[in-house]
Amino acid sequence: MKYEALNRHMLDMQGEIIDAVRRSVRIESVRGKAAPGAPYGSGPRAALDDALALGERLGLRTGHMDHRVGWVEYGCGAEMVGVLGHLDVVPAGEGWDYPPFGGEIHGDILYGRGVLDDKGPVIGAIYGLKAIRDLHLPLERRIRVMFGTDEECGCSCVKHYIEHGGELPAIGFTPDADYPLIFCEKGTTNVILGGAVTDPGQIRVLRLEGGTAPNVVTPRCRLEVEGEINVEPEAGITVKRAGGKTIVEAVGKGAHGSTPERGINAAVRLLHAVRGTRFGGDFQRMMDFILDKLCADTNGERLGIYVSDPETGETTVNLGMVSYDDDRMSFTLDIRHPRSAVPEEIRARVEQAAAAYGLGIEKLWQVPCLYVPRESELVRKLTAVYTEQTGRWEQPLAIGGGTYAKSFPNMVAFGPVFPGDPEVIHQPNECAPIPRLMQSFQITAAAMYELAQK
Repeated sequence: MKYEALNRHMLDMQGEIIDAVRRSVRIESVRGKAAPGAPYGSGPRAALDDALALGERLGLRTGHMDHRVGWVEYGCGAEMVGVLGHLDVVPAGEGWDYPPFGGEIHGDILYGRGVLDDKGPVIGAIYGLKAIRDLHLPLERRIRVMFGTDEECGCSCVKHYIEHGGELPAIGFTPDADYPLIFCEKGTTNVILGGAVTDPGQIRVLRLEGGTAPNVVTPRCRLEVEGEINVEPEAGITVKRAGGKTIVEAVGKGAHGSTPERGINAAVRLLHAVRGTRFGGDFQRMMDFILDKLCADTNGERLGIYVSDPETGETTVNLGMVSYDDDRMSFTLDIRHPRSAVPEEIRARVEQAAAAYGLGIEKLWQVPCLYVPRESELVRKLTAVYTEQTGRWEQPLAIGGGTYAKSFPNMVAFGPVFPGDPEVIHQPNECAPIPRLMQSFQITAAAMYELAQK
């Protein structure tokens, strides 16, 4: 086998590699309050320091830019291969069988937030660099394993790196999606809709709160209303009346924001359960918009933004976070659109739909579609590595998920999730069988070596 020595050396280091992954997973690197030297909070900074310390212990070159993006590097040459991952994670959420930041092993399965997204792949890539160095494999390009700390909240870390003169890779990949390879990532439009609460309506809503992140289907939602309203318990809905309040809670099923059809949105479920109550005012307008425009579909048809093309799929819309109190109301839309969609039209139609309900756009940002031709050097080499390492040839993918690959030219997403594996990223019990995890690390090491050849 072409990569026999490299694969064997990675397996020889398995115990050390898995220990390093577990150590990183134990760091709760959810974005927090900025502090000096910690632009995204103490957790992401701690995860960055841990990865840099690992690179130094392994005798590799390390660096960082303003504690936002770090890197571990090996080799020489004017051109650089970039392997771009991230060390921040989405909040744990509820429903775990094992501690989300415990890094526990049960059977041969490693559990924890970040095992697959994306701490495990980052640590695996660092050890891939060590394996390449230990075996004295010849390189024509340098290899830099880069790790950001704000991917889950907008990728401002890599934006800062680019804007402040960070070196750009000539070619590369992010190990933060699926095999065999992703040649196209849909464009994204992220919107926060809402505004100040000026009309409390006939029935006072004390609070509505739901969601863990904009790019996750709302898994739980809670409504507190002054007085009593006509709502009954049903599947996924609990109702409690006490202290002059009615409290309604909904439980849904989380899913990645790029595949909202695979989840059950708790906010939609809750508002549907109380739809018989006429609240009036600002809450009513927000509720009506969600039920009219987002309740019946997740492809944007009711918003007037649905587009489909045969190569890169169709539009999706995810309602992620909802919030309402005496002062403000807001909710987030995570829209993914195929290559043929026109971002300016999506913006205009969302704005028009919201205005009809008296809602404003508080924030909107867009990221264009990523598309790398299948005949390119990058796609050909990575596809060949996957086929060699697995013995299977499969078609490259177009997905709705957005990855760091959009940050640089000539970069695609490559692994770590294999076809047919369960979808656990952003879910309770994120986990990976250790043999499967190690196989993905072997593929990453081989891919880095191949891209380092001109």
